[in-house]
Amino acid sequence: MVYPRIPRRRAFVPAAFVALPFLVAGCAARGPAETAADPPAPATPVQATPVAPEQTSDPPAETDTTTATEAPAGIFTESQADRGKVSFDELCAECHTNNEFRGRLFQSNWGRRTVYSFYRTVRSTMPDNNPGGLEEQAYLDVVSYILSLNGHEAGTSELSADSPMREVRIAPASGG
Repeated sequence: MVYPRIPRRRAFVPAAFVALPFLVAGCAARGPAETAADPPAPATPVQATPVAPEQTSDPPAETDTTTATEAPAGIFTESQADRGKVSFDELCAECHTNNEFRGRLFQSNWGRRTVYSFYRTVRSTMPDNNPGGLEEQAYLDVVSYILSLNGHEAGTSELSADSPMREVRIAPASGG
């Protein structure tokens, strides 16, 4: 039996076109090549400028890049965090432990994001069998409990939909 011969060039050409964008992007990222006649320019300090938060409809992909220096202190009360612990134990503990919502891994995933981003994600995805099916107060209480787990100090007013959640990061400013 004679098999038809497939030219090698045809198989190589599509592979080259697939790799081409990556090669071009890599070259563009490095910038123009330096020569011996062109000494490197001295580094100049760059000042950071505040960036407005981006509004996205995909909660997990949201990255909050604002540079708010003074976040409002205590956006939940101690009693609200206590109610949140009870709600967490009743509604969330079947699938989650409170250790999932504190510590290095949680902070690396959520620490730079805002409380609003976390609240919106929890509200739109939990509980797993009924996303968004709980009362708003239950979600706010659980988020308050998680903030307390992450070292946020309680204040005098409860976390509400009107709270400045977009100004407060999951990781407290004090680093706690």
